Amino acid sequence: MSTARTSDRRGPVPVVVVAGYLGSGKTTLLNHLLRSAGAAGTRLGVLVNDFGKVNIDALLVSAQADGTVSLGNGCMCCTVDADGLADALTSLVRPSVGLDAIVIEASGIAEPKSLIRMVTSVADARLRYGGLVYVVDAAHLEQVRRSHPELDAHVAIADLVLVNKVDLIPDESRRAVEALVAQLNATAPRVVTRNAAIDPELLFDVAQREVDQARPGQMTLDELLLEEGVGHDHHEHLHAAYESVSFSSDRPMDPRRLARFLERPPDGCFRIKGIVHFDVPRHRQRFVVHGVGGFVRVLREPWGDRRPATEVVAIGRGLDVAAVHAELEAAVARPTDAADENGILGVLRHLAE
Repeated sequence: MSTARTSDRRGPVPVVVVAGYLGSGKTTLLNHLLRSAGAAGTRLGVLVNDFGKVNIDALLVSAQADGTVSLGNGCMCCTVDADGLADALTSLVRPSVGLDAIVIEASGIAEPKSLIRMVTSVADARLRYGGLVYVVDAAHLEQVRRSHPELDAHVAIADLVLVNKVDLIPDESRRAVEALVAQLNATAPRVVTRNAAIDPELLFDVAQREVDQARPGQMTLDELLLEEGVGHDHHEHLHAAYESVSFSSDRPMDPRRLARFLERPPDGCFRIKGIVHFDVPRHRQRFVVHGVGGFVRVLREPWGDRRPATEVVAIGRGLDVAAVHAELEAAVARPTDAADENGILGVLRHLAE
């Protein structure tokens, strides 16, 4: 499983939306991401409605002011409502903040569909939509569906579904829940979890940097967790594995077919990232692409000293590796593609400029 970055640039900050009904495990997922990714040096921004309603556990708070809590591991937690979402995202993406990813906890802010619309409408090239992660309580799914029938529609638009709390039900019930989720959303990857323990690399690139101490004598988050023994139960290490399919080509790609691959990702694919080479007049720059569930973001920049080539990575669960390779190989340009003057438009319409 490859976790190598396909680009040597920082790129836009992904905004991951986490949704799910009360008790499904959203806060547990947030805590897990802050512990596992934050302890490694990845700086996360977390947007919530109210600090008092979201129990961010085991985090050493170093400062709090104006609706912002600075955490001892370099992460940041902010209170926000729907009206202030765009302003909060723009503020968090400032270079001086240095965040690697932003996670929004959806409860109380908006319906998932509306929240996705708000995130994708923020006109800031430094941000990109990072996907809707929907957390399902496998132990009480049928009860929740009866009291909240709109859950089916929420699952249907998810880019990734966490089937959580599977340790509380027998295997037969787990298989039934997985089958139901697959019926509601056949293309999104499904990840079975205990305590919402998922590898952060499935959601965003995990940065590796030293975690600075917030003030002299204060423990950083990873030191705090080591002292308290948090996260070292072997059951907590049963992170859901994911597949990472890498593709490279020295030949240029056909923009029309590559755009189709990004907009209609393979079943089980959560995100796609890469750099792409097109041999199209006036468009021979280096294209940096990001895709999540059909939402595509493209940046264009000079190649510099680097030899033009394509490197793409598809990440998800249940990926058909051979099929992914076949789709990308089919997107390699052929001599007859030169006559397709409008093919590049499918890529340019996702350009963040």
